[in-house]
Formats: sequence, structure tokens, C-alpha cells
Amino acid sequence: MSGQRILPNCAPEAHGTDPEVLLRLLDRIAAEGLEVHSLLVWHDGALIQEAYWDPYGRDRLHMMHSVTKSFTAMAVGLAWDDGLLDLDAPAIDFFPEHRAVAPKGIEAMTLRHLLTMTSGHGRGISGGAWRKLETSWVADFLRQPLEHAPGEVFVYDSACSYVLSAIVQKVTGQICHDLLRRRVFDPLGLTAGIRWDLSPEGINTGGNGLWCTSRDLLSLGILHLQDGRWQGRQVLSRDWVRAATGMQLRDVSLGVLTGEAYLGPGESHEGAEAERREGYGFQWWRGPHDSYSANGLFGQNCFVFPNERAVVAVTAGMDDEDSRLKRLIQEQLRPALGQWRGAELAPRLAGLDLLPPPLGNAATAPAGWEGRYLAQDNAQGVTGLQLALDGVSVRLGVEDARGRHEVRAGLGHRQEGLTTLSGAGLHHAYEFEAPGACVAAWAAWSAPDAEGWSCLILDCAYVETAFRDTLRLWLRGAELRLEREVNVNSSFRRLPQLCATRVSQDCPKAQETTP
Repeated sequence: MSGQRILPNCAPEAHGTDPEVLLRLLDRIAAEGLEVHSLLVWHDGALIQEAYWDPYGRDRLHMMHSVTKSFTAMAVGLAWDDGLLDLDAPAIDFFPEHRAVAPKGIEAMTLRHLLTMTSGHGRGISGGAWRKLETSWVADFLRQPLEHAPGEVFVYDSACSYVLSAIVQKVTGQICHDLLRRRVFDPLGLTAGIRWDLSPEGINTGGNGLWCTSRDLLSLGILHLQDGRWQGRQVLSRDWVRAATGMQLRDVSLGVLTGEAYLGPGESHEGAEAERREGYGFQWWRGPHDSYSANGLFGQNCFVFPNERAVVAVTAGMDDEDSRLKRLIQEQLRPALGQWRGAELAPRLAGLDLLPPPLGNAATAPAGWEGRYLAQDNAQGVTGLQLALDGVSVRLGVEDARGRHEVRAGLGHRQEGLTTLSGAGLHHAYEFEAPGACVAAWAAWSAPDAEGWSCLILDCAYVETAFRDTLRLWLRGAELRLEREVNVNSSFRRLPQLCATRVSQDCPKAQETTP
């Protein structure tokens, strides 16, 4: 059974919530220019709003970053429920093969410290660093020096979650994904296609790398709101849920993310300071008004409001330090749940669009723009590009050290396809191998500027992630300049300009890019 069929839907007014509140929230999102992909509201036992901004949708898997940690916590909870784990057991006891590389005092680091991000390390490892590491991630974690006594200082660390995933696999004989599929995902009717990245050691990545739908994310919150019960069945023990979502630590600091590491609470980076938060549980954040949440980099959030009997699930493409949407949910939506006066919500939900494509303006394209282009030396390793008109679409080909890649963009409309276009530096170290990432892309031409340069813009929404790339190809005669930037990233967002020269007006045959 699909999770999409067992979540009861209900008009907001039937559950005492004024649709005008939800309409005002959509208005504010539009007015603030917030890039929201989905927004689901569960209140008092029913789904009262399910909003998706085109081209995102109900059946899309979405890359989850640190939201994944709360899924890992469920796997730990199942092993604890089964009597397989003692939270006060030393973590090193599960990895005797790595004891030789571990620093003095490692025996004091317990599972409880991993769950509460108090391992004793001075800095936290980001997935953006480990995705480049082909050796043992467990060994890399255990060899890090201990700058604090375990349990003494909160330092946010995706590596703690990974080691928890490895421990669950050790004691259950299953990767976390398989354990959760059997014990949680299937009983809740979650999406059959949920997937979870694996490390070079064959372990689910723990702190990130889970791909699920927005409804699946909402169901995570609902299960915890209901103390681990689902349709009369105790899926996860009440004791575990209350411990995991409870206030294990008060007044903690989320260290600044440099792209590869989370800094300690007293460190700053490029003017950014650590963010104070209400507290932390077991891989869950504590928030205001007795709330708790699973939060992911670039805008995935699952907010649980026990006092209001509500859950709000969000996916987006936003900076982590951008708190505007969180404030709207906490300060305007939450207190208004259960109020009713009258308004029409459904027509507004049907017309949501991420960024409506402009007209393609193909008539302004410069003569002779199609063909092969030879790239000048560049840091991206690009050797050549191809441009072609393919019916009502533009086809961009790129050749680099990884091979040949292609993006198709509809002229004045979004067109879906798959692409392996290189871009790990812009995408938090994620590289999309064959068959590629799903992209919904539009293209549009601008008229020549005063210097005679025409611009072809490609807007490429990676619809299973938070990332949206903008490519600007400036053309004049046989010259081409390519600029590429991304909406969100943990480090730089713009690549250096790439220059190329047209050498032929022939183009290679199109590759198949249909998802």
C-alpha cells in the first residue's frame, strides 16, 4: 500500500483552520521570493494542505540532507527496542579493527554521545567532505583527535550519524534502509522507491543521502507526533520517541558550515557566526513552543507541533541561514491552526509554479549559433560544447574528463530529461552518474546588447534536489562565453566564466534524455 493512499485529506475548514491563513502564507512566500518546492500541513489527524510548486510534485523523490539523521535515529530506536543496543556502550567496542588509529580517551565516547552530537571532536565532518573519501569513513571518524571530553560540548557532525548507521548494521545484520523498510516504511505505506546512498564500506550514509517524497517526510513527523503509533500499531516504542524528540541538551550552537566541516561553537567563518538553538534530542532539533524538527541543508524541514497536533513538511532550495520561512510557519501558521472564517484555497494551490518560464524568444537568436565550440583552457576541465535547436527545445552538450553530457531545455516551457552534467562543486559534492539526475529545464533568448552579445539562458531545476542551476551562454559571432551559478550550496555558487570558439556548425546526434 502506498503512503499516498493512507493519509486522509480534509478541507482545512473541516478541521477548524481558516484557509485564509494558508492563502496568506502562500502570498508571503511569493512576496518574499522564497524558493519553496513543497509545503504540506497535517493538522489534527488529516492533511489539510498539500502544495507543490511546478515542476515539483507529489510523486517526486527529493534528496534529503540532514533530515536523514532523524531516519537514522529511528533505526537506532528499533535496535534499542529489540535489546540489541546499550546507549552507554563505548562506540569503539563495535569497531575493534579500528582501535589502533583511535586517540587516547576514545573509550569514553558512547552511543549516547553520537546521538546527541557530543562526541568530543572539535569540528564536525560534513557529507560534502566524505563524498570525496574512498577509504573507510568509520576509520576516518575514529582517528579524529578528541578536543573535549565526550558529552561536554555539542558539535554538529554528520559523521556521528554515519557511525550510528554502521553500528545498527553491525548489530542487526542489515543496512538501515532495509531495517526501516521492513519495520517502518512498509507498515506506514511509504514510497516503495525510497533510496539511501551507501558509503564505500557499503553502509547507509546516516547523516544524509536519503531520497524520499514530501509525503514520506510528513509521515516521519506524524509517526513521532503519535508517539510511534500508526493506525493502532506501535511501530516505534513510545519510550524511544519521547527520548529522541525530547530535550536531551538545552541551548546549543549549530556551528558554521564551511562546505566540508561544521566549526565548533566558538568559531566563525567569513563573517558567519554559530547559530544558537533551543536544544537537541537524539538526532532531532528542539524548537520554540515545545516543537521539534528534522532539518536539512538547503531547505528540507519536518516541523512537529505537539501542542497544536500538527506537522508541517517542507522541501525547498534556500540558504540554511535564511529563517524567513521557518518564522512564517512558527509565528503565523502554527498559532492559527484550528481557526476558521472562510476563503477558497484549492484554486491557488493548482496554480503554484517555481519560476514560470519566459517566452523562448527564438526569433532573437543570432544567426549561425548552432554547432560545435572548442573551449579554451579552464579549471572545469571542459574541452568542448555543442549547441543545437531540436524542435521546440535547445540542446546543450558538454564534453569534459567525465565524458559527454547533455541538457535539453524547452524554449519557453519546461522540458524534463536526465543529465550527467558535471557540477559537484556547485552541488555540495554530489556528482550525478548515468543514467543521470532528473532536470526540468527551460530556455530563453535575449536580444543583443549594445556590444552585440546575445544571451541564451537555461534554467535547470534538479527536481529531486534543492539545486537549480542557471546557465547563461553569451554568443557573438563565433565566440561563446558560458556562466553557471546555483541557487544554494555549502560553498561557492558560481563557476569561473568559460570561453569557447565555434569550430563547426555540425552537431553530434542527440542523446536520449527521457527519464
